[in-house]
Amino acid sequence: MGKRRVAVIGSGYVGTVAAACFASLGREVVALEIDPAKLSSLQRGRAPFFERGIDDRLRSELASGRLRFTDDAVDAVQSSDFVFFCVGTPSGPDGHAEMDALAHAAVLVGRALDRPKVLVTKSTVPIGTGRWLETIVEEAAFDAGNDVTFSAVSNPEFLRQGSAIDDFLHPDRVVLGGDDPEAVERVADLYGPILEQSFEGGRRDRLPELVRTGLASAETLKYASNAFLALKVSFVNEIANICELTGADVTVVAHALGLDRRIGSSFLEAGIGWGGSCFGKDVRELVAVAADHGYDAQILRAAGDVNRWQRELVVKKLRRRLHGLRGRRVGLLGLAFKPGTDDLRDAPAVDIARQLIGAGAGVVAHDPVVRAVPGVEQLRLVDDPYDVAARADAVALLTEWPEYSELELDALRDRMRGDVFLDGRNVFDPAKVEAAGLTYEGVGRGTPCRPRP
Repeated sequence: MGKRRVAVIGSGYVGTVAAACFASLGREVVALEIDPAKLSSLQRGRAPFFERGIDDRLRSELASGRLRFTDDAVDAVQSSDFVFFCVGTPSGPDGHAEMDALAHAAVLVGRALDRPKVLVTKSTVPIGTGRWLETIVEEAAFDAGNDVTFSAVSNPEFLRQGSAIDDFLHPDRVVLGGDDPEAVERVADLYGPILEQSFEGGRRDRLPELVRTGLASAETLKYASNAFLALKVSFVNEIANICELTGADVTVVAHALGLDRRIGSSFLEAGIGWGGSCFGKDVRELVAVAADHGYDAQILRAAGDVNRWQRELVVKKLRRRLHGLRGRRVGLLGLAFKPGTDDLRDAPAVDIARQLIGAGAGVVAHDPVVRAVPGVEQLRLVDDPYDVAARADAVALLTEWPEYSELELDALRDRMRGDVFLDGRNVFDPAKVEAAGLTYEGVGRGTPCRPRP
């Protein structure tokens, strides 16, 4: 299959993980990063985000010589046989993904093309982007006098923050979409050690499935996958809200529901809803695409509505328990949108903090890895989780970091002025919380709150 030299355009979350993992598989990798501060950090083996294991892997592969970072697009492109686009595509005001960064990257690549290559889109992109990207690259190459052929392949990523390295190396499936069968096979060969799990640490008892398809189907699959998971979370939260009204316990209901093999137990944890950079963005994109074609994606819109309500629910619960929020002191445990990451993008906890502050409450928060919350100046961060309880009228657990389940509830209660403990992720046994002298409030555990209109 020839050379396996890889360029990664964009050294954000997906690009950095992909670059480090491909290098660990023996590929020669050069990653492009144009931000000077991020580039300097990456060249020292430090990722500009928190992900367990990534810094060790970066340092190892930099030392091996298989991985390097550059801000020179020509160097990156001309040193490679495969070019992976891993730039951000944030959600725009109309719900559609913003493509400026990807368009800029495509122009850089087109201008630098010096020989036939396979261009691989790993960014989450709107359906139909493959054709659009090909056109931009072709025009940029023509304008630069580069009469070079190339092939386009869609290779959506399915990485979970907090377990991204494991997800890259041990995926359930590798999806490759393209109209050029030879190019698809070349990318499949690039993934050979992963598909065969033949690398050190590979799991030969559970081989990933290779899915070969067209560009549009591969692009759609990424959105459909995230949208389904978002729907599943919103569904169990809808059930949780019904449980509160009827006196049922959603933790029991969800556990039994997940035992049905047709449904499965993953993503059936009721709580304050989903966040992060993917679910909301991808649901909005699908809704917007449907609207472009005259179709109202009602179920997808409802998933977003329920998710917004779950955040408001926390504030409503605290307001009811504390008989108002103005002048009250609330401690928050967890800020990142999920454990294992420092990502605050669309984090429910940050949204809740803003709502509480807006209602006149004083808010103190702790997170094991988050050190700053831009744009929420009145939110005070502390280094010790017990400090959020100091003189607090209520403490709310909003991110289910494992270390929070080890907290001594008696010690937490001793520091508090009030006694309300809101378990936004249903982590604790209500009886144990009550035994510590706290008033327990969970999500969907038979403690009714006024339903949304």
